[in-house]
Amino acid sequence: MGRPAFHVLLVEDDRDDAFIVRRRLEQAPTIACELTWKTAYQEGLEALCSGRFDAALVDYRLGARTGLDLLKAAVDRGVRTPLILLTGQGNPDVDRRAMQAGAADYLTKANLDAPLLERALRHARERARSEREIRRQAALLDEVQDAICTYDLDGRVTYWNEGARRMTGYTKEEVGTLHDCEDGCLYGADRETVERAWQTVLEEGEWTGEIEQTTKSGDLLVVESQWTLVTGAGGEPEAVLVLNTDITEKKRLEQQALRSQRMESIGRLASGIAHDLGNLLVPIQLGVSVLRERFPDDERAERSLRMIEKSAERGSDMAERVLSFAQGTGGERRPLDLAGIVEEVEDLVEESFSEDIAFESILREDLPPVRGDATQLQQVLVNLSVNARDAMPEGGRLLLEARPVELDDGDARLQPTEAEAGSYVHVCVEDTGTGIPSDVRDKIFEPFFSTKSSDDGTGLGLSTVYSIVTSHGGLMNVQSTEGEGTRFNVFLPAASPEAFEEEKAPEDQAPAEKDAPRESPPGDGSASEEKERVLIIDDEAFIRESAEAALESCGYRPLTAAQLGEAHRLLDEHAVDAILTDGALEDGPDGLTTAVRALKSRCPEVPVVVCSSRSDGYPEKAREAGAEHFLAKPFDAETLREALGTVLRRQAGPHRQAAVSREQAAPRE
Repeated sequence: MGRPAFHVLLVEDDRDDAFIVRRRLEQAPTIACELTWKTAYQEGLEALCSGRFDAALVDYRLGARTGLDLLKAAVDRGVRTPLILLTGQGNPDVDRRAMQAGAADYLTKANLDAPLLERALRHARERARSEREIRRQAALLDEVQDAICTYDLDGRVTYWNEGARRMTGYTKEEVGTLHDCEDGCLYGADRETVERAWQTVLEEGEWTGEIEQTTKSGDLLVVESQWTLVTGAGGEPEAVLVLNTDITEKKRLEQQALRSQRMESIGRLASGIAHDLGNLLVPIQLGVSVLRERFPDDERAERSLRMIEKSAERGSDMAERVLSFAQGTGGERRPLDLAGIVEEVEDLVEESFSEDIAFESILREDLPPVRGDATQLQQVLVNLSVNARDAMPEGGRLLLEARPVELDDGDARLQPTEAEAGSYVHVCVEDTGTGIPSDVRDKIFEPFFSTKSSDDGTGLGLSTVYSIVTSHGGLMNVQSTEGEGTRFNVFLPAASPEAFEEEKAPEDQAPAEKDAPRESPPGDGSASEEKERVLIIDDEAFIRESAEAALESCGYRPLTAAQLGEAHRLLDEHAVDAILTDGALEDGPDGLTTAVRALKSRCPEVPVVVCSSRSDGYPEKAREAGAEHFLAKPFDAETLREALGTVLRRQAGPHRQAAVSREQAAPRE
């Protein structure tokens, strides 16, 4: 096996000294040297910068320049070739300055022999390889996203990788010591945790936990931090190694998931409560109508009935708003000119808000249309505006601004709700009011949560806004500073202008059809002289009884059934003109469809009216199953009369004779 080859550069202006160095290299016992000799400073510098050599031997005296000058110039140009300085006589000061400047070694010509020269060259090349490996590993550490840093036992930074600089914005010189925990510095937001981590790592050797950090730009980060005590060969502490992983986004997503789960749970609970409330209100509203007909001239009774009716209507409105949150919002979705909706809200604000509140709207001329329901989007802006007004009891400024924006995937993830990237309309409602305390900011979209007194709010305003915006595929967040004001940001998906024009065109083509008077259907919705028979199916006894009394007062002949099986028996025994059924007779997601189809298969000619407090697709499901009408709970006697009148007029004809024939054929007890 041959001797390892060394490519050596010699910069020496003395021919005799150069000859001696060449002879010593030839005598090296275990290496084979290929020597390149340069006699002048500039030639030597250019050769050194070529990067072709394993090591360089440089004389200290180079005419007007020195070997130290050559070394400094090479370092400034980024040369990594190890350099060994040669001098005629040993000089400790030159030796010290050479090593400080970055020389690999320092040799005197008087003591130069082959083994010494070989050992110096081997050491220089190994040192260069080690330094390259260290630089490679340091570069890898700089590529990682995590922040890696070390502190001495006084808390001073001794290492600060590029990941730490990217994460925090601070350089090693700017970060200060670990114990600099004043407000606004890196650890100022969580100084207690930092001090606890420092004490724990010194006592136990390690610590792991979460720490809040403030970046140079003022943003708040949450990092998962691992601290390890670094010890020397004798086990004595030398430094603390810290590895920080940015989990800010992870924590935000966790909070969002928890809030979504909380909202879903509250939504299910609210839906059940609203459903039961709607059922409880049905007999109250029907009973008011019955009592009003029984006591038409009693003024005291009428006052009491009006009070009961008003309370029932408020409860009905409450149930509807809760269901709107719990089940999402439907409505007709079409391209809308948002500027028109903003103008309507502006008129409402200027007419009803105090003069102490200055209203300003800023709408970009290039504002694209949005796809949605006009009434619901108007409700969003009105609710946010009313909230802003309530936050400014002594007056202030209310700004409503809309502009087009483009959101990418990163932007969409930064919002509290998930949405697709794309074109949006950013609607901002901003006030200069009291602001929202930080400890309740995460709860403001929950139903029934309110910072107002029970007399001033139900806690359903912002939850309804949230439900409408998310059901439109939009995003929403809030920014607030106590004592300065609040800013609600709503992002609604933009529709194309072409779609807006296409949907507008049919409305503009035949205005005469819109304005033409419609012929009223015959009849007044009351029962005929034959006293039409209506079958009421509901598992709640108080609903059956109140509906029965209301139908009797309207001139109908009611039959009641608590279950579907009982209803089938009554249909076999009696001629029925219409069926009024609850939408939740059968369990399961297809319970409504199963119940309606069972009734229609029994009596296909009898119209079915489905009653339910649910509105999330129930009207459509009922009609798809075969029902002729959908009646939302709670309802009053007038609404019930109109619904029955509508289906009976529509179905008048042969089905009555079929029903009579079926009743005559039924066995008698």
